[in-house]
Amino acid sequence: MGILTGIIAFIILLPIIVFVHEYGHFLFARINGVCVESFSIGFGPSLFEWKDKHNTVWKISAIPLGGYVKMLGQSDTPESAKEKAEKAKKLTAKEKAESFQFKKVYQKASIVFAGPFFNFVFGFLLFFSLFFFKGIPNTTSIVMDVVKDSPAYSSGIKTGDIFVSINGTLVENPRSIGKIIKSSNGKKLDIVVNRSGKNIDISVIPEQKNDSYFLGVSYASKFENYKKIGFVKSIQESYSSIKNIVVDTVKSLGEILIGSRSSKELGGMISIAKVSGEALSSGFYSFLYLMSFISVSLGLFNLFPIPVLDGGYLFMYMIEGIIRREIPEKIKEIIFSIGFMFIIFLLLLSNFNDILRIVK
Repeated sequence: MGILTGIIAFIILLPIIVFVHEYGHFLFARINGVCVESFSIGFGPSLFEWKDKHNTVWKISAIPLGGYVKMLGQSDTPESAKEKAEKAKKLTAKEKAESFQFKKVYQKASIVFAGPFFNFVFGFLLFFSLFFFKGIPNTTSIVMDVVKDSPAYSSGIKTGDIFVSINGTLVENPRSIGKIIKSSNGKKLDIVVNRSGKNIDISVIPEQKNDSYFLGVSYASKFENYKKIGFVKSIQESYSSIKNIVVDTVKSLGEILIGSRSSKELGGMISIAKVSGEALSSGFYSFLYLMSFISVSLGLFNLFPIPVLDGGYLFMYMIEGIIRREIPEKIKEIIFSIGFMFIIFLLLLSNFNDILRIVK
């Protein structure tokens, strides 16, 4: 039942977030006069499709792991100047006017930026709706996963435990756990967790990695007892939630890159499906909160200056805007190859971590 719930939740959640992202690209392409040839939710063979009055083919495809907007004159791979020139010769004046290729740098940048921007806007609107109509929840911190052979694993902390207090300080939310661990300076922590309604005392000494300390657990919020807040407060809390996601994500990735946190903490599609199922089982509020979180996270990830991601394109458009000419195609080809290999490595690593967790 848990696996089925996870699959259902994943199939509901991901296409919605992908649609929001791709619709941002689509809308700004239209605003800038670019012809959108196709809009697909999912990859692979088309399950069904229809064409609108602007000749855009809208598709629902077989593999629901992403989506894309295909624009006239857009190429996903670098092309030589000769190839571009040959293609340009075959275009009519109308096609040139509607081609992504012939738009100004700032127009291309606005189209590319719109995808991540819409994810942020969508996340903000969801947070605001939840806070304004339902209220701010009293959050508890539940253990989602325990890294094998970590201090938490050795001390007996288990998946499903709820943090009650650390060294006598009540745990208000997941952010407070990190702060307490960081300020411990490697000294023993007296932790109280609630397991199946019973409080259990656990002592654990954080492990030091470079200049940081870690327990070896991942944790998430569990919501209960909502408190109504007003319009302005809802806006402030929505902004604060997005800010916290951005800061925590950048910080965590930075710590993984410098080695102070384990890359084993990275999760892939299986982790998303698992967390989605747990959120759906916990209630509609938890599921929408997770949707907000993932939407903002997807927008942020796409803004990283990695070739093949939106942020990589934006970085190159910025360079082209400064030097007032296109980056040579040979250089683009090298950059895109490196970026593509990095993304493949990241996908393999995150999903390999998921498989290891299942095996263990």
